[in-house]
Parts: sequence; structure tokens; C-alpha cells
Amino acid sequence: MSNKKLKFFLCAIIHAALLLFFANYSFAAQEFHINFDYPSFEGDFYVSGKVSFPPSSVRSERNISVRVTDRGDEISTKIVISNTWPDGSVQGAQIIFAANSTTKYSYTLFFGEDVVRKKSFNETAVLPSISFSVGGAPMMVEQVDVSVGQINVMVDKSPSIYYYWNIIPIILLIVLTYYRSRKARGV
Repeated sequence: MSNKKLKFFLCAIIHAALLLFFANYSFAAQEFHINFDYPSFEGDFYVSGKVSFPPSSVRSERNISVRVTDRGDEISTKIVISNTWPDGSVQGAQIIFAANSTTKYSYTLFFGEDVVRKKSFNETAVLPSISFSVGGAPMMVEQVDVSVGQINVMVDKSPSIYYYWNIIPIILLIVLTYYRSRKARGV
């Protein structure tokens, strides 16, 4: 082999190795620290936030997981995909998980092809909700959502004329139109 062909061959092998290395790295599990301030009240609450992902890094909601940072235990999450990239991978998602203000843990968001979420929930209870941000980014929204419960509305079915006042002008217009059409015909 000539010296020029050998250099070309070695360069091609190095490029292929780098491509495989970086392709493997891009699909490996990535993590972000979840930042939020614990509320002043005692008890359970939901932590929710919107997270954006790079193209092709998350194929489905099953590739997103929230874990306790110190212990590595996965916690149950509700994940709703808000939008996708043109290749079908997840671009943005709303993530909700439960926390407790008496046991203050720090949480980490894991995502990527290597991540498989095992714990999830579909229905949320009536609990206060606070916002989080990831990766040291500033909070997009500062909110504390405290649900006040159910509102009951009674509708009065009274046959009083006050509930049917809007019919009177319509009837007057119909009678006036009929009278004018009769007068225009000369009857």
C-alpha cells in the first residue's frame, strides 16, 4: 500500500471510531438536577415543570425518569409529552411528581435511550403544586397552585317573566313585520 492510501485508510478508521464514540455518547443516559424551593407548609405537594430535550435524545416518555439524588431510588412520575421533533423524538414534556416538605430530598432527572421508567401514575390528587427548573436554569414560572375544591352552582328554573324578557322584543318585531307586510300589500 502506498503512503497516501495508508494515511487515507487510517484517517477513515479514526473518523469512524469517533463517530461511533459520539453516537454512543449522545444516546447514553443524561441527567439534570431538579431545582425548586420547598414550601413553608407541612405535608405532601406536587412538583411540576416543563423540560426541553435535544433532538433524538428521548424516544418516548418511558425514557424519562426522576430519582432521589442521594439514594438513586426512582419515584413515580406523570409525564405528558407537549411536542415532538420532526424525527418523532420528544422535544418537550410536562413532568409532575410528588414530594413531601417533612422529608426534604434533592431530585435528579434522568433521560436518554438507556433510561427505562418503571414507576408512573396517571391521576393526580388534590394537592398544592410548585414549579421546578432543571440544570441550573432560572424558573420559567413562579407559581403555587392551591386547589380550593369543588364549586356547586344552582340554576333557578323559575317560570318568572324576568327569565324570559328577551322573548318580548322578538315577538314585537315579528308582529311589526307582519303588520307592515299586510299594509304594504294594501290589505
